[in-house]
Amino acid sequence: MENKELNLNTPSLLTESKFKNSKIVLANQNQLSLTGVSKVIQSTETVISVILSGQNVDITGTKLTVNKLDVENGILEANGVITEIKFAEKKQKENIFKRIFK
Repeated sequence: MENKELNLNTPSLLTESKFKNSKIVLANQNQLSLTGVSKVIQSTETVISVILSGQNVDITGTKLTVNKLDVENGILEANGVITEIKFAEKKQKENIFKRIFK
């Protein structure tokens, strides 16, 4: 069983989160374990979207199921065929004057 680990301990990823560290472990492309989860945005059979250490993370695949969710401790465990883990930074709020005077 091969584990792929990614530690997200860089300061740029620590904004707006109660968790300072996060960890992603993907085993055999079908067992996923996350720490540092502060919110689950969406969970379907094809997409799981979470806030992980202040950053939006989308996990896509097929037959995705959340087996364990403990937001108080920041833990999420899921199974399914995971095809992509995508990180997206939160959009900065644009100044109202910039929006008006484009």
